[in-house]
Amino acid sequence: MDTHDRRLGHKKWILYLFALVGTQYCAYLVLMPPCSTPTAPGGTLLSNAPFISGGRDQYALARTQSFGFFYDITEEHWNLLRQIYKDHSNHLNPDRPLMYNPHNEDRKGIETWGDPETFSSYKAWYQSNYEPNFSCQFEKRVGKNMNGDGPKWICDPHRIKKLAADRKAKDPTSPGCVVYSIGSSGSFIFEIGMQNEIGAGVCEYHIFDFGDYEKQVPKELQRVHYHKWGLQKQDPNASDPIAGKRLYGLRDTIKLLGHERLDMIDVFKIDCENCEWETFGDWLADDIPLLHQVQVEVHGAPGKTAVDFFDSLERAGYLRFHKEPNIQYNPGCIEFAFVKVDPIFMNFG
Repeated sequence: MDTHDRRLGHKKWILYLFALVGTQYCAYLVLMPPCSTPTAPGGTLLSNAPFISGGRDQYALARTQSFGFFYDITEEHWNLLRQIYKDHSNHLNPDRPLMYNPHNEDRKGIETWGDPETFSSYKAWYQSNYEPNFSCQFEKRVGKNMNGDGPKWICDPHRIKKLAADRKAKDPTSPGCVVYSIGSSGSFIFEIGMQNEIGAGVCEYHIFDFGDYEKQVPKELQRVHYHKWGLQKQDPNASDPIAGKRLYGLRDTIKLLGHERLDMIDVFKIDCENCEWETFGDWLADDIPLLHQVQVEVHGAPGKTAVDFFDSLERAGYLRFHKEPNIQYNPGCIEFAFVKVDPIFMNFG
């Protein structure tokens, strides 16, 4: 072989090696995750950015099943959360869901167990039923101060901020995010905490209470609207609501505020001293905006109605991500925090 032939042979080998390395590198890009999450100029996370791995968008499942809220969770991570839900049980004794409830008519064996406060009380019932069945990685107790009575557990508040910015970018007339706060008793530490957490002017706050607390609304709380009325069960046959009443159903409230076209109310915080038991069906109606997070303090546990409350929310896609008893004032009152997903989330495995 002369010198010319050897040089041609070397060139062929070099071209072959380049082709081989290029093929392997392309395969690596397809099969392996990227080194960083897709971002927009300035480093902000793109809430609709795909994460292509294995030839598919690994964020798509969580994003789709959470109405866009969990926009950066991989399919593997999401399915672990689905497995947690699948493994959970709502009751210590599924055959007797009202065991320990003071309204339980089936008293078999309970009388012989000892102290009624331990075995037949609201706190006993909540100890044995409806624990959280979901986990928000960055949940936070939001209030002017995280301690004491008043703050609420919010699922990943940074996501609310990001989605509000996305809505504003898409439609400058959008309110960004909307918070309904039903029941205040003159305390606004939750709303101030939300503003401190998410940013001034990001959310629109609607506070509802019978009391004349409007003058007590903190001046630093921006985009706040105080409504001097309470919540009642929605009359399905009601015509257009008339202003000036003491009580309105949820659908009528939404009409009065001109919110019928909203896709979502981001946070629905409600502490209405027992109205939750008669109004919860209205929270799930098809003719209102989706209530994405629900933070509710339940008062007592009125027997079968309490079971129906939790089971109805769960069937509608509401996952419990936090549960907190009111230890200081009444351990029979429990703070629950829910986040909504597509019910298909629950059909796993």
